[in-house]
Amino acid sequence: MAALMLWCVAMVALSSLACGMSKHQRDIFIVQISAKKSRYFEIAGWVILLISAVITIYFKGASVGLSEWLGCITFAALAVGLLLTYQPKKLLQANVIVTVLFGLLLIVSLI
Repeated sequence: MAALMLWCVAMVALSSLACGMSKHQRDIFIVQISAKKSRYFEIAGWVILLISAVITIYFKGASVGLSEWLGCITFAALAVGLLLTYQPKKLLQANVIVTVLFGLLLIVSLI
């Protein structure tokens, strides 16, 4: 379950990085966003990735944690790449769904 939660976090982080790139903004948003907002998307994406890596390494150790983190990042990148290729307007909706899934998994794991 931890790997699925990590995938959800990686999906949101990589989507945020994609939203910060000007070439994807034309596809994702109706209007191009400002440079300041683009920078906020980039910073948020990198911070989320960094925090998820640190938490995974803390709980699983360096070797297993980094391996699991990279695996989840890989599959999240595949999902974001496929969404950007075939349904870029649905990326924000997918992030809402993934965030709800993360919340449900978090509640289940705490019970």
